[in-house]
Amino acid sequence: MTHTFKGGVHPNYMKAPQVPVSVVAPPAQVIIPMAQHIGAPCKPLVAKGDYVKMGQKVGENPAPVSAPVHASVSGTVVAVEPRPHPLGDMVMSVVIENDFQDTPCEDLAPLTEEQLKDPDAILERMREAGVVGMGGAMFPTAFKVRGGIGKVDKLIINGAECEPYLNGDHLTMLNFPEQLLKGIELVRIASGVEKAYYGIEVNKQDAIDLLNSLHPEKYGIEICPEAVKYPQGGEKMQIKAITGREVKPGGLPAGVGANVVSTRTCYAVYQACYEGKPVIERIVTVAGSALDGPHNALTRVGTPFGYLAEQCGGFVKTPKKIVLGGPMMGICATSFDAPTIKGTAGVLFFTEEEDRMVDDPHCIRCGKCITVCPMNLEPVFMYMYYSKGDYANLEKYHVNDCFECGSCSFNCPARMPLTHAFKTAKLMLQAKAAKEKAEAEAKAAKEAQK
Repeated sequence: MTHTFKGGVHPNYMKAPQVPVSVVAPPAQVIIPMAQHIGAPCKPLVAKGDYVKMGQKVGENPAPVSAPVHASVSGTVVAVEPRPHPLGDMVMSVVIENDFQDTPCEDLAPLTEEQLKDPDAILERMREAGVVGMGGAMFPTAFKVRGGIGKVDKLIINGAECEPYLNGDHLTMLNFPEQLLKGIELVRIASGVEKAYYGIEVNKQDAIDLLNSLHPEKYGIEICPEAVKYPQGGEKMQIKAITGREVKPGGLPAGVGANVVSTRTCYAVYQACYEGKPVIERIVTVAGSALDGPHNALTRVGTPFGYLAEQCGGFVKTPKKIVLGGPMMGICATSFDAPTIKGTAGVLFFTEEEDRMVDDPHCIRCGKCITVCPMNLEPVFMYMYYSKGDYANLEKYHVNDCFECGSCSFNCPARMPLTHAFKTAKLMLQAKAAKEKAEAEAKAAKEAQK
C-alpha cells in the first residue's frame, strides 16, 4: 500500500541522487547569522578579536522558541555586525576568519547510555546543539517535541523530499541509514510514543529497501511507502497520507495528535546525542541551468552562495535568479554574499530558461487550480478577492490556510501569479489586524485618560 493525499501535481523532479556527495572546502570566512530558526533571534556571545573553536556556541537566546548557533570553523572573529541574510534584510552575524585547523570545541560530550534513554536529556541536547526543522521550516525541534508530549500519539518522520532538484534527505538515508534510524529512535523516545512512522516516496525505493534491511522495528519505526506526488512532503499532507487524520483550517498537527519531523533533523539529533556535534553542516543540493550540472555538497553553515557556486565548478551561464530550497516553495535570495544556514536544503542558480512568467496574465476560469490544491481551497476566488482588496472574503475563503506549495501556480495554464498573490494577501491581512489592534489600544488609552 502506498500512502497519499488529495490534490497535488507532478512536476519534473530533476533529481540527481546518483551524484555522490562532495565535501565543499570551508571558505576563508564564514558568516554565522543570529537568526537561523523561527522565533527570537540569538544574541552574540563573542566579540571581534575572540578566538573560537569549531562547534563553539557563538549565539544564544533563552527564549523558549529559539535555538543557539555555533561556529562552523575554528578561527578569529573579525566582525559582529549586520550582514546579508538568505531570507532577505540585514541580520546580526558573527564573521569568523577561518584558520583551517577545525580545532574542535568539546563542550558537548556524547550522551551516556543512560542519557540516550532519557527523554529530558535528549530534549536538552537537541536544544543545546541548535537542532531545528531542517526541512526548511527551522522551528526549534526541542520546543516542538516537548510541546507535543501528552498530546501526540503519532510521530511521523518526513522522508518525502518532494521538491524538485533536492537530494539531501535521500542521500542521508543511503549514506547514514543506521545513524538515521537511531536518530529517529531518539526523537521517538523524547516524544513519549511507542512507534514512529517514516513516510518515504517510492521514487526512493533503494532507500526504503536499505532501511528495511536494517530492521527498523528494532528502533520502533515503521517504513511507510508513499505515492510520488508533490507536495507529499507538506506537514499536513504527511499526516493525512499516513494517519488519515485531517488538520482543520486554522488547526495545528498536535490538534489531531500528530507531530512531523524531517529526515535531516533526525540525523542532526543523532549527531548531537551520539557524537556531541551541533548543527554546523548539511548536504546542500547546488543545481540549476547556470551550472554545468547538479552537485550534492556537504557544506558548512555560513558558506556564501557565490563561494559555493565557485566550488561547484562556477557558472557556465549567467544566473538570473538564486532560489533557496526547491523551485516550488523556495524563496529568492538577493545577494551572492548571503550564507547558507541550517534550513538551506538547496541553492539553485537559474537562468532565463526556467522563467515561466508572462506579461499581463488573465484568468480563464478553468478551475485547474482548484483540482490540485491539497488544502481544498479555491485559488480562483482567493485571487479575485485579493485583486479587489476584499479582506472579508479573503478570510472567508481561508487564504491563511494556504501554505504556499505552488501547486495552483504550477497547474495554471494562464500562468497567473497565484502563490505570490496569496503570500501578499496574508501580509495584507496581518497589516490590517495590526492596524486595528493599534487603533483599539489607542482608543482604550484615550478612554482611560478621561
